[in-house]
Amino acid sequence: MTAVNAPGSRPEKPTSLRQQLTLAALLTTLLAILLSAGALLTYEFILYRNAGVAEMRAQADLMVHSTAPAVERQDSKGAWEGLYLLKRQPRIRAAAVYGADGTLMAFHTTKPDELPTRIALDAPTWGPRFSGSTLEMTQTIERDGQRLGALYLKAEHGVWDRFADFALIVLAVSAVSLAAAFYLFVHLQRRITAPLQKMTDVARDVIVSHNWSLRAPATDYKDVGVLVDAFNRMLSECETRTSELEREMVTRQGVEHELRQADRHKDEFLATLAHELRNPLSPMTSAVTLLQMPAATPQAREKAMAVLERQLKHMVRLINDLLDTSRVATGKLSLNLETLDIGDLLNAVSLGAQDLATQHGLQLTLHASDETLCVNGDTVRLTQVFSNLLTNACRYTLQGGRVDVRLWGEEAWVVVEVADTGIGVEPGMQERIFDLFEQADKTLQRGNAGLGVGLTLSRQIIQLHEGTLAMNSAGLNLGSTFTVRLPRASVEILVPEERAAPLGRSASRPLSVLVADDNVDLAESFADILMAHGHRVTVVHDGLSAVEQARQFRPGIALLDIGMPKLDGYQVARQLKADPLTQGICLVAITGWGLDTDREAARQAGFDHHMLKPVAPEELIRVLDAVHTDFEASRPGELPLA
Repeated sequence: MTAVNAPGSRPEKPTSLRQQLTLAALLTTLLAILLSAGALLTYEFILYRNAGVAEMRAQADLMVHSTAPAVERQDSKGAWEGLYLLKRQPRIRAAAVYGADGTLMAFHTTKPDELPTRIALDAPTWGPRFSGSTLEMTQTIERDGQRLGALYLKAEHGVWDRFADFALIVLAVSAVSLAAAFYLFVHLQRRITAPLQKMTDVARDVIVSHNWSLRAPATDYKDVGVLVDAFNRMLSECETRTSELEREMVTRQGVEHELRQADRHKDEFLATLAHELRNPLSPMTSAVTLLQMPAATPQAREKAMAVLERQLKHMVRLINDLLDTSRVATGKLSLNLETLDIGDLLNAVSLGAQDLATQHGLQLTLHASDETLCVNGDTVRLTQVFSNLLTNACRYTLQGGRVDVRLWGEEAWVVVEVADTGIGVEPGMQERIFDLFEQADKTLQRGNAGLGVGLTLSRQIIQLHEGTLAMNSAGLNLGSTFTVRLPRASVEILVPEERAAPLGRSASRPLSVLVADDNVDLAESFADILMAHGHRVTVVHDGLSAVEQARQFRPGIALLDIGMPKLDGYQVARQLKADPLTQGICLVAITGWGLDTDREAARQAGFDHHMLKPVAPEELIRVLDAVHTDFEASRPGELPLA
């Protein structure tokens, strides 16, 4: 935790590394000197003390031998003469000889009151013992094991004076040692800490200036040199990382800009999608209202039906374009390649776009090639591409303009050119126009201009055919030209496709059909169409009822939705195929799930056919006819009839 100074107190001045090292070294040296001095003084004290005790015992033994004859004779004068020798010992403060009865016989002292008055014959001896600055003891006077008396000695031991003198010597030596250590360490640590101080200065400069190219100078000290090298490498890595972060920030800013652009495109797309869906809904609502009016004439009803059909096809095309774009982006769009005459395909597409051109007051002309030009392509997808190009040309060309479709062949390519005299495209927009949800005209006056996915999808489909789609425009109001180049295929004898018969009575015999869909309107409309063609139809709206009705009536064909309550379409199919009574029913999946994985899941569940919503009435009738024909060819007589 960081210490916080009290209000009004002076802030502590930070100490440098050099000061801290010096202080730590001095404290360590001082502690070592004190410990050494303490140990030495203690040793000297104990040694001198023991020497004093030994000296006093020697004195006592000498006095006992010199006074023993006098004590034995009870000769006080002889005892005094024995003590006389102690006068030459200035440290002896008191000495006394006691007889066998414990009385004082002779003594030597400067202070008589310090002597014991008597020492009993049976009194134990003691000492030497220390008392302040003196050392005193008693010792028995004996001869041949017989106690004759006692000797008392008291002397100045001088231990404290000796200790004080020795302490002064130690203190002086310690002071000199500490001063020498301070001088040597300061000199040494200056050489050691100088590189560290320079590292600190470099670090401070880097923090202030953010200049990661600064480096600390090298040093001759090996260990400190390792630290300096590590510090410089760290600065190098920081410099590299900072450069990378700066580049990442620049990249991130670019990504953020792209994300903002994508978000803006998303908002524009959602607004456009709402606009494009509301546009057909409005005339469809009016047409439904017109059909519900009892006073509506047959001509008005026919016109309302045409409006509904046209606007519904427009909505289906919008949704299919979105789904196809998603499939291409995820790599799930597959092509059914075959050799086809591109001239026949363009002729059919041009005929389909003629009504739109007439409606806009335009002249649409197909300039066909004299030779047969074939490509290896998907008829449906290429029709989708050229229909989109012609629709855009008609939509963005003002009344009285022209739309020309030209077809010619090159050695390895088939080239299709769609040119118009319309509003044109700015040069800066000519490549972006192929981006998803991008539109050249974003004004409110553009009208029903689509979602901005058609050209993106068209280029992706052409690229899947290993071709190219490009556009060119001289500028605004100068028209546009879209050029499609496809790899040329060798001419083969093409069998013309059979034209679908107009919707009317079914060509097959009446069948027993089960329709299961939780969308009540859809199920009922399917039933009405099928019954109008003579088929017998049973309608249910959940999976469990579908299984029960199939087992009860055993229809020839079951049209099953996938997403139903109680049991989904997959579960219904598995149960019907597992039951011997219902396993012969032809199962047709009618669903909005159209990916390849969805088709495979339907096949594994037991479905015989897979149809993608919305299903046109004529397509539904043709599928039933084809199913009836296939069953009659493979298993004659097994398909239950109505």
